Amino acid sequence: AVVSTQSTGAPSAEPTPAHSLRVVVDVMCQGLGKKLRHIGVDCAILEDNQTVDDAARLALSEGRVILSRDSNCQRLVRLTDPGRVYCVKAMKATDQLLEIRKHFNLVVEDEDLFSRCAICNSSYFVKLEPGQARALKISQEQYNSSTVDCEYKVYERRSIFNEKIHVSTEGVTQYGVRLQLDKVSMNKFNETQMFWGCYDCGKMYWDGCHLKNFKSKHNL
Repeated sequence: AVVSTQSTGAPSAEPTPAHSLRVVVDVMCQGLGKKLRHIGVDCAILEDNQTVDDAARLALSEGRVILSRDSNCQRLVRLTDPGRVYCVKAMKATDQLLEIRKHFNLVVEDEDLFSRCAICNSSYFVKLEPGQARALKISQEQYNSSTVDCEYKVYERRSIFNEKIHVSTEGVTQYGVRLQLDKVSMNKFNETQMFWGCYDCGKMYWDGCHLKNFKSKHNL
């Protein structure tokens, strides 16, 4: 169900947990979309070659609120309904995020932060300790073709999820997703306590100063 049926009217009076809000942003708000993912919002982001028609179809089929700007909003209302479209007023993504937080009365908890992949929107992550991540990176660089694999737990919103996943010594999951450890510098393994690989696209994340900086910048 749509979280707010008054998305073009008065702000929501009821608090909305960030991870329960489901939205789609069109090409006018792609920067906002990534920031919404950073706070745990389930956010579909249209590609540059997609149109407002795609946004409308996605919103109707998946029960999402559409976030857009300017003249796109009027057309989107015609394609869907007023309660499913919110017209963003702010220009910059940082200001837009604050606007959306206020309008939907979003409650952002610590466990929501960076709980979704900024690239693909997945909320599932493979958890790796530094030693495990280092070994997989070295194996990838050596083009190790071993079929021996290890079993890792899968987490959702950084909480244990009832599934385990096999990862080969090349850092490829049983579903064919390659963990992007080549993007992680070797010194990070000595500085970081835990790594998180996106279950669906393989992008790597780790806890660091970026989390503290994001919270400070956005008053979280």
